[in-house]
Amino acid sequence: MAAPPAVGGLGAAGASSGLTVPPGRRAVEVPDPDRARGTVPSVSGEIGGLVEDGLADGGLAGDATFAADPTRLRIDGRQRTFPDLRELLRYRGLVLLLGRRDITVRYRQTILGTTWIFASALVTAGLFSFVFGRIAQLPTNGVPYFVFSYVGLLAWNLFSQGLSNSSTSMTPNSALISKIYFPRLVLPLSTLASTVTTTLISIGILAVMMVGFGIAPSWRLLLLPLWLFVTMVIGLGFGLILASLAVAYRDIGYATPVLISMLLYLSPVAYSLEAVPANLRNLYLLNPIATVVEGTRWAVFDTGYLPPAWAIAYTVVFAVAALLVGVVVFTRREPGFADVI
Repeated sequence: MAAPPAVGGLGAAGASSGLTVPPGRRAVEVPDPDRARGTVPSVSGEIGGLVEDGLADGGLAGDATFAADPTRLRIDGRQRTFPDLRELLRYRGLVLLLGRRDITVRYRQTILGTTWIFASALVTAGLFSFVFGRIAQLPTNGVPYFVFSYVGLLAWNLFSQGLSNSSTSMTPNSALISKIYFPRLVLPLSTLASTVTTTLISIGILAVMMVGFGIAPSWRLLLLPLWLFVTMVIGLGFGLILASLAVAYRDIGYATPVLISMLLYLSPVAYSLEAVPANLRNLYLLNPIATVVEGTRWAVFDTGYLPPAWAIAYTVVFAVAALLVGVVVFTRREPGFADVI
């Protein structure tokens, strides 16, 4: 009796692996649009990944049989240190889709809707103005305390929201992670959409406040995006580290808000860096958030305090290092996410 036909599309590879079609049934190969275009997507599963022919070492790239059959894929069991950027680029549509979903779901079934994006910052700025401006009477170099604290919150909220959103992006999507393959880095990256949207709306509110308080911008305002970008990179870097750890250790989700609250008062958000004693200022600037918050104020106000050059260089290097370490830690732990989430 002839052997049952192999599953359609797998050829000899399917037959050798024991995948057969039951009697009375036939295999139908479903055409893949990516293969029809001649591009075989690089897919890495939890056991190491499937990579397109010719990318991996081992001699199969030069095998004419392997290259002629686009339905045959090779399993790559190597442990990655950095993500496959080409694969991540092919999933950019999923990043945008999940980002849009995050923005839509976040304010669904709320009475005020997107008003909450800037309402919480305005309320916090008002509270800081009363406590630190009226009661403590801390210096602001002539800037109205409400605007002064709001600009500090602009940089702080970008960091804290980027950190908290990315660090909590894995567990709520456990069903997707355990059932469907896609680069897991898509999830924390998709949270940047809501973070950036919130920041852009907050900048619009700041522009209205500056007009209302009669604060004229200067050329320094052109450097504001750079300060905010460094802030976002720091938040994303630490968010990736915490997100990869939160999959196995749920305590991370409870500890992160506490750490963010502590760091808020260790950063010059509600007060100026000039209020810190001079003998402690260099030690204080080891906190990179202190530099980006003061740098943001310096870009908005003419009377702002610019941190020293060494602190700026330290902060930039710290941001790059945090992002690289976050990406490496996340990529190294990614193969086990579906097993423990």
